Amino acid sequence: MVDPIEYLLEMLEIPSVSGKEHRFSVFLMESLKNMGYKVKQDNVGNVLGKIGEGRPTLLFSSHIDTVPGEIPVREENGRIYGRGAVDAKASVASMILAGSIVPELNVDGTLVFAGVVEEESSLRGIQSLLEEDLKADYAIFGEPTKNDRICLASKGRLLFKINLKTRGGHVACSWVYKNSIELAYDLWKKIKESVETKEKSPFFSTIPNLTQIVGGVAPNVIPSECQLFIDVRFPYLVKSTKLLGTVEKIFKEFREINGVQISYDVLSQIEGFRANKDSTPVKELAKAIIDVKHTEPRYIRKTGTCFMNLIGRWYNIPIVSYGPGDPALEHTDEENIEKREFLESIDILEKTIRNIFCQKRES
Repeated sequence: MVDPIEYLLEMLEIPSVSGKEHRFSVFLMESLKNMGYKVKQDNVGNVLGKIGEGRPTLLFSSHIDTVPGEIPVREENGRIYGRGAVDAKASVASMILAGSIVPELNVDGTLVFAGVVEEESSLRGIQSLLEEDLKADYAIFGEPTKNDRICLASKGRLLFKINLKTRGGHVACSWVYKNSIELAYDLWKKIKESVETKEKSPFFSTIPNLTQIVGGVAPNVIPSECQLFIDVRFPYLVKSTKLLGTVEKIFKEFREINGVQISYDVLSQIEGFRANKDSTPVKELAKAIIDVKHTEPRYIRKTGTCFMNLIGRWYNIPIVSYGPGDPALEHTDEENIEKREFLESIDILEKTIRNIFCQKRES
């Protein structure tokens, strides 16, 4: 038997900053094997575990990387602190531990666990996972929602890397040259004015964000090159292709008016997503929450972007996002999770597995 608290603490003691998950992957594979999973690792480092046989197939997935920033691992006042405690090692641990009960059920059903790398950076992990022939019938993606809440929808994302190039020179003759940083900021303002919408709530609004701007070589040189990153979050009712078309039109007009070279890369293009509240994973997860928490679950929308969006659309299967932890603590220096909430989430996911494997497959 695995002690859940000790298992989570072991996870948190192993750093797994995005792009450097190898050591943590080894730990996961060993623990999965010890719990009875058949394990493999794909060519980008995703960890895949399978337990049980037959249909239906339920996919549990979460990401195994974290953002940078060390938080000393400790237990304090009923809580566990550490980088990844919320985002998303508590989800990873609860899914793996819950899935280990499958052989005891003595019913047809396969649970697949997929631990995805580089969610916080390159997205290579999810791109590789979507190439797997998983043949899943249902899926739950592990992201912090608090364990009495079910996330039915999350926003889409467009991430641009934009490069501007002009002719720079000495500041003493600044009127001769075009300042690439000033032009980049003018371009940002054009994009913001054209793309941003303010609706009744942030979830239904399209929100562009200037997250990085880099340029210049010296204090006394008019910069000839500038790079900026723009991250746009948008609701599921908006299509990324429409936003992309708007931005490309702005680029074309800006080039013509200002005589500046503009090139760009789309680093991330993910559509928004809304799960079906009447689907099997939502209904059976809701029943499990009622059984464990003795309260009706709350249904939420997240203004972030989740791999639920990609998995649900790519495999065309019912999916929902759920996991222990307060989303407000993601990426913060106070990242921590309540022990009781973590333990309850394991019970909730166990009951969800039982509920789904005892139901007929959704047509």
